[in-house]
Amino acid sequence: MPFEAADYQRAAAHLRVPVPHVMAMSAVESSGETFWVLDGRLAVPVRFEAHWFGKLTDYRFNASHPDLSCRAWNPDLAARTKAGAWDQVRRAHELDQVAAYAATSWGGFQVMGYHWKRLGYSGIDVFVASMSANGDDGQMDAFTRYVDADDTLQEALRIGDWETVETLYNGGGYGGAYAVKLRAAAALYAGGVGDAAPPPRVLRAGDRGADVAALQTALGVLADGDFGPVTLAAVRRLQGARGLVVDGIVGVMTRQALGL
Repeated sequence: MPFEAADYQRAAAHLRVPVPHVMAMSAVESSGETFWVLDGRLAVPVRFEAHWFGKLTDYRFNASHPDLSCRAWNPDLAARTKAGAWDQVRRAHELDQVAAYAATSWGGFQVMGYHWKRLGYSGIDVFVASMSANGDDGQMDAFTRYVDADDTLQEALRIGDWETVETLYNGGGYGGAYAVKLRAAAALYAGGVGDAAPPPRVLRAGDRGADVAALQTALGVLADGDFGPVTLAAVRRLQGARGLVVDGIVGVMTRQALGL
């Protein structure tokens, strides 16, 4: 079951971001699904994260339940089916209710449960219950709360700086792959597939070319067209000085800060 157009419009108006950008977030996080049908019943989409369950329980279940608790992220532990995803949550719930819910991402935007306090919920149970409150309204509310809580994320979502969104919304570590998916989805929903001019490429260490030389000129370093350690350090200094995510990646927000 998907969100309705009016849901996206309300969230976008509240956050002051383009509707296609909100739609892109849901599409990449959950294929736009707000409920699964399991055994004839509606179930909120979930993804259980064993490394978070381990961390939240001091790893005391690593030995007894290695499929539910570990120290490092292991994609092989992810459930392969929707029913399997809920089975993981239920089995972890039997071990530690709060940790199980906190170590799970919920709903159409896959908001992690451990954010409940930062997002203004009175308890983890209240957060989880909200995922099915008033249809899927609670899921959209959780997303708007999440974005509202981070001004940099909200601005990145507004202008389509998907590399910064990747870092702040999904924790980074994807090497830009998550950002690529978001950018493509946003273009699709905006009707930008086909004739639209491609955006400037995202620059990172190891890149070469005239656009790197232009970046170096704006940074005031030697413009040799090679994104090496000196350029990386200059980018990171600029990002820190401007209150941006200090990742050394030159996306939309860093380009804007440089006037590029």
